[in-house]
Order: sequence, then C-alpha cells, then structure tokens
Amino acid sequence: MNNKIWRKNFEIKQIEYIMMSEAMESIFNFQKPTVKKNYLNQSFAVFENGDNTGTYFLKNELRNFIKNIIKEIISGPERIKKIQNKATEYNQAYFDKLKKIEKIKYEKLSSRQLVKIFYQLFNLMYLSHGYALATTWFVDSDGEDLSDYLINLIKDKIKQNKLLLNLPEVFSILTTPEKESFAQKEELEMLAILELIMADRTACKIFKQKDLIKIESQLKNINKKLYNKIIAHYKKWRWAPYTYIGPAYNLDYYLSIWSSLIRQKVNPKKEVRRLIAARENTIKRRNQLIKILNLNKKEIKIFDVAAQIIWLKALRKDVLFYGIYIHDKILKELGRREGFSLMQMKYVAGQEIKNYKKFSPDELNQRYKFSVMFSRRGKIKIYTGEQAKIFLKKQKLEKIIIKKSSELKGTVAFIGKAKGQVKIINLPEEMHKMEEGDIMVAHSTFPSLVSAMKKASAIVTDDGGITCHAAIVARELKIPCVVGTKIATQVLHDGDLVEVDADKGIVKILK
Repeated sequence: MNNKIWRKNFEIKQIEYIMMSEAMESIFNFQKPTVKKNYLNQSFAVFENGDNTGTYFLKNELRNFIKNIIKEIISGPERIKKIQNKATEYNQAYFDKLKKIEKIKYEKLSSRQLVKIFYQLFNLMYLSHGYALATTWFVDSDGEDLSDYLINLIKDKIKQNKLLLNLPEVFSILTTPEKESFAQKEELEMLAILELIMADRTACKIFKQKDLIKIESQLKNINKKLYNKIIAHYKKWRWAPYTYIGPAYNLDYYLSIWSSLIRQKVNPKKEVRRLIAARENTIKRRNQLIKILNLNKKEIKIFDVAAQIIWLKALRKDVLFYGIYIHDKILKELGRREGFSLMQMKYVAGQEIKNYKKFSPDELNQRYKFSVMFSRRGKIKIYTGEQAKIFLKKQKLEKIIIKKSSELKGTVAFIGKAKGQVKIINLPEEMHKMEEGDIMVAHSTFPSLVSAMKKASAIVTDDGGITCHAAIVARELKIPCVVGTKIATQVLHDGDLVEVDADKGIVKILK
C-alpha cells in the first residue's frame, strides 16, 4: 500500500459518520451494476473537527473506474438509463418511508424499536444513495470526464455541420433535465400560497410588515384554511437545507420569503407563467438543437442519460438530506436516553448503531476531533487520535500544485458574464457576507447555501461537472456559473474584484 498513490476525490464541510459509513460501503458494493466489476477496492476519509478534510482513492483505481463508467455510458446508454431508473425507484421508496416515519412519536418507542426503525431507513439510504453512485458522483468527479466527452461531441457536430452556435449554451440546453426538481416544485408551491396571501386583505396587510415577530404573532388572525396551508408548506419542506448536520428551516424563514415577495410586489401568476415558459422553451430549444446538430439515435440517448444524471443527482441528494433530518430525530432520542449528544451519536457509524451503548462519549469526541475511516472491499475500520496520525503517515498522498495566475479556468455550467467582488461561502454561517451582485465562490455548494446563491451575479466553484449542485442550481436560477476550477477557494479571497466569463469558462482576477 505504501508504494501506491492516493488521490483526493472530495471533501465535505460539516459531515458525520452515518452517511460516510454508508457511502464507503456502497462505493464498493454498487460498482458492478454500472461497470460490471469492482475497480475501487480501497478508500479512506479523514475527519477533523467535524469536517471531512479529504476522501481518497488509489489514483489508478479511480481513473480506471471513471474511464469504464464513460465507456459504459457511450456503449450502452439504454442500460445505464435502466440502472438510473432503478435508483429513482429506490429514492422514491426511501422518501415514502421517511414521510411515514416522520409522524412517529419517537419518545414513546423503546430503544430497541428505534434501532429497528433506524436500520429500515439506513438500508433504504444505502440503496437510494449508493445504487447509481458511479454516474451521479464519480463520472465527473476527477476532471469532468463526462462533461469533456459531451463538449467535444458537440464541438465536432458544430464543425461538421458548419454551424454558428454558442458551445456552452448548446451544452447547457442539451443536458438540462425535463423533470422538475424538488426545489422547482417547492418554488411553484410557494408562489401558489403567495397568490392566496395577496388575495386575502388581512393576510396581505400582515405580510407587508418587515417585523417577522409581528407577522408570526398575528398569523392566526388570517383565515384558518390559509393558515393551515402556510403551516403545511413549512412542515413539508423544512428539511430542504438540512444537509448533514442541520438545522432545518424555521417557520420564520418562509414568512420572511412571502413578506419580501409581497413588499417587492411580485406577481405570483406572472412568475409561475415565466417559470413554466422557461422550462417549455428549454425543452423546445433542446429538440431543435438535436435536429440542427444532426444527432443520431445513440447520441441523443447519451445526452438523455446526461440529463437524467443531473436530475437524479439532485433527487438523490434531496432525499438523502431528508433522510438525515429524520435519522437525527431517532439518534437524538437514543442519545438522550444514554447521555450522548446528537453530534456524538452522529459519530457512531451507521453499521454500529445497534451497539451504540458500548461507546464512551470521549471515544466519539475523538472521532469528531480527528479520525480516519478506512475501507477495504467495503469493510470499514476506524482509527482515532494517534492511530489515525500513524495511518496517514504511512500513506503516499498525491501532491496538489497550485500555480499563481490571474486567470482561472473551469467548466461552463450556465452562460453569461458578470463582474463583482468575491465572497467565499462554504458554510451557512458565512452567508451573511453575501450582498446583491457579489461573485459567490465555494468549494462546492449545497441546498442550505441557495439563499446566498440567489444574491450572486455569478457562481464559481472548485468542484465541477454538469452534475454538481452549483451547476444544477445555476441553471434553475439562470446565473452565470463556472465550476471545476479546482483551486478558486485557495487562489481567491473575500473582496477580490473578478470578472466571470461563463461563456468561455474563465474567471479573471482584476484586483
């Protein structure tokens, strides 16, 4: 193992053992559905003060795995589509189970019953999150291999047919999913409630106020039917920003959105028509481009798979975050009974929950502070403290060289140009820095950062590919976006003046 080079594949801020232990197991066990054999046999993740500071794979294994994923997509897009359809079914089953479990009174169940429910959910998490992990994560995780293949395919078609087309725009349209995401569904539902609020004189007067405390205290003065719809929406969607450690949205978040939209005099009917028209126009334009580029049946299927990957990745992540929101309710109750905090319970690996009582708080604190989770063929071993340091010293990690430059390059996620001040936003607690028109720069993005993304005139990320969260949200919000720069958060700083050219995938440092 000492003569092999480990490549860093990803890092995640504010993470826990529950998801990571499931991922480590599923990474090994769910390679075969896509690529017919196991390429990734070993991996390890480093944890420091609640962050996953790096998850590593053997460089040769990782590259061989990704090359074969691309090969399978190109040679058999229909087969890949079936795998992703199966993953969609697993996600739907998990989501349906979570909705039922959410209604349970956890404090009334025995610890044994709670552990049983936890494993019912954990097994569904394992299937829904892991089954199509090859395409929904790995395919574009180490150099945007799928994105590069599709871009080159479009480039060749433009050249062959002597067309004057904007390459990034064509790429964006051809890989845009037709199905709605959870975020798009919630936005339409919020606008429907906004319309009801605006149609009710009492409700409209209440929501015109800027003071959220006053709005919430007067909420019960509106008609009961509308009040129930507002509360139902909050309960239905409050898990959306939860990610790996929470928190969920409070009611005041939704009240602030509706209040702001009313004071801005947003016309909900007009906004809904705009959103629907934008989707219809994209679908229409996609069909036109397929004909203009003279794509053959197989090429169309490959682009269909790419669009499905983007949609499924968003679904998979949303369902996962809802799952962690519900899992934490169970963990919190189990921990309360034994004197563990929720965070301590979250550093018991999912496979260990049945024996969680054997751990000491100090042992779990050590895992949070500094630990390594090592996986060999899906079997996990955990090192903490000094043992973790010794393990890492024995490994040969690939060196990452950062070259000084006034220009960064990445993959275009959504076209457009913008100029503004950089704000590095990696965590929800950093979002207060964002002002309208700033350039948001992040290692990667996730749902709880969306409110900051909405203020951005452009988005730039280290992580990349058409399937990353930033790319998906940028398309929905129509914000210029460059992903996959690798080093943006290390080169750029708060206050830097930059110009983002998302037509070319370039970020220029002006000052």
